[in-house]
Amino acid sequence: EEEKRALTAEEMEALRAEMEEELARRREEHAEENEEEEDPDAEAARLEAGRALWLKYELLMSGLSQELCEQLRLILEPTMATKLRGDYRTGKRLNMKKIIPYIASGFKKDKIWLRRTKPSARQYQVLICIDDSASMADNHSVQLAFEALCLLSKALTQLEVGDIGVVAFGEAPRLLHPFGAPFGDEAGAGVIGAFRFDSQRTRVAPMLERCLGILHEARASASRSRLGEDTLQLQFVISDGILLEGDQKQVRQMVRMASENNVLLAFIIVDNPLKKHSILDVQSFSFVNGAPRVTAYMDTFPFPYYVLLRDIQTLPEILSDALRQWFELVASKGSL
Repeated sequence: EEEKRALTAEEMEALRAEMEEELARRREEHAEENEEEEDPDAEAARLEAGRALWLKYELLMSGLSQELCEQLRLILEPTMATKLRGDYRTGKRLNMKKIIPYIASGFKKDKIWLRRTKPSARQYQVLICIDDSASMADNHSVQLAFEALCLLSKALTQLEVGDIGVVAFGEAPRLLHPFGAPFGDEAGAGVIGAFRFDSQRTRVAPMLERCLGILHEARASASRSRLGEDTLQLQFVISDGILLEGDQKQVRQMVRMASENNVLLAFIIVDNPLKKHSILDVQSFSFVNGAPRVTAYMDTFPFPYYVLLRDIQTLPEILSDALRQWFELVASKGSL
């Protein structure tokens, strides 16, 4: 069987352009469906289109997902003890290398048992949240968001990192893929088929509150299966970063609660390079003692851990570097 050939840069750009056109068609079809009666075959057609689209994302991200997987392998250390080791007086299995010395010593050297004390498997719960609001609706932002979703999910799955969940948020959060279910091609197709990018508001605080509940339940479930102490939780938020002004105070409270609950919360800002202005150019206006005050929007951004994504090719490097720094910072504070 002929080996799969890696796409050239020109082929990747052509495929991206084709996919962005397809995303535009899908949004138009969804708008028409909202105006007409529900077609019983529409859901099946959306799922089939989602499958074809997901396969294209996998093709685009195959090289980068392997790169990110290897980077994360160095950062996300094994947390769950599954390998036997040691010299113990009691344990799960005999260390056959110790039997002869045990007999030769007149049965005095009795530390001949092995226990599962060596971490060799990863038990993380990773929740990926994607902005489903209308501000993300231009094709390139959607493309970047879906590529980031595919890249993260494939790298984490290859690493056998544990459980992956997916949430869409806008006016209200929606759980699209729960923890405990494997995230394969069918799940990926179903997830991207569920996005509409038509919500008129980006309400981040309710999303964070719902996600804290999801993560709390997931940790409790892991605890019941005796894995709770070994389970670490990460939450990635993928959005254009434009939050409702009135949400800021609540968002800061939720971010603090996530930290108190040992959830590492990372924000991936999709900064569309095709737009005239970057989020770095956005300014905030406020009044201090009755006088107007202008500050850079990112100076008051409520998420302490964030990365700016303009080119998907850079995501493995910037995300792995950021995660490494975040883990070191969190470890120095004595959390996680």
